[in-house]
Amino acid sequence: MFCTKALRPLARSAPCVIQTGTTARFLSISRPVYATSSTTTLGTKDLYPTTQPPLSIRPDKASRNNATGDDAAVLDRMKIREICEGWGLYRDAAEWENYRSMFHDDAYIATSWKQGHIDEFIKASKHGFAKGENFMYIMHRLIGQTVDVQGNRAVSKMKVTITCRFTFNGVEVDNEADCRFFFMLEKREGKWGVCFYTLLFDKDKMIPVHPGRTFDIPEAEVMKYPSGYRYLAWCEDKIDTPPKLDLNSHGPERDILYSKCKDWLEGKQVKPNLTGKDTVESW
Repeated sequence: MFCTKALRPLARSAPCVIQTGTTARFLSISRPVYATSSTTTLGTKDLYPTTQPPLSIRPDKASRNNATGDDAAVLDRMKIREICEGWGLYRDAAEWENYRSMFHDDAYIATSWKQGHIDEFIKASKHGFAKGENFMYIMHRLIGQTVDVQGNRAVSKMKVTITCRFTFNGVEVDNEADCRFFFMLEKREGKWGVCFYTLLFDKDKMIPVHPGRTFDIPEAEVMKYPSGYRYLAWCEDKIDTPPKLDLNSHGPERDILYSKCKDWLEGKQVKPNLTGKDTVESW
């Protein structure tokens, strides 16, 4: 279904009329549901619960945000921020050499659409740019970040909005996903670099690029995906890029990831799948 007239914002669950030629169609604008079973109904589940992480998974010995540590620790945190900001600034501009300089050689990346070694991820990113509208045009808006440092290890948590442009049946649509990036870094031979990267999604939405042309997304199809990025996951499936499904900030993976961040800062071994059961045998 394509709308030929722009719609004004409506209150949730309010009916609206869409004119398509000479035919009027009535729709109900309803809040989507994160379906956990076939009996889930609208309004029975909070899709976006936000709770305080358990204190037991807080890295209480780390220096963070001027709360602890001296000026030298602040300089380390600023350097780490500078490194991590390169994710959006370098990748979005296809500055691959600068982007690669953020990472140690054994770095592992886990996004919704690609998981693997940093060099594999860069190769896949280049391929995505080359595919144009048959893939997704990914950009990043960096909002802010915090940094925890403990010895020669660090964790940076960054607030980001990812925007992905898709084209379905000739209609351009933008997905905007509010998320949190997690970088695990280590100082080796005096140089900080990223060793692991992943993210958690808070919420997302779809926006038509041209307000007079929209693309119909069946609610029954998006209901099966995690609430934090249901529309992005739906889009990735549509372009034959099956999404990683344990990146929801409102699911158990949040505390799993926070625990692994603490383990990392305390010098423990961490495996690639930071948000769930590890499936990478050779790491």
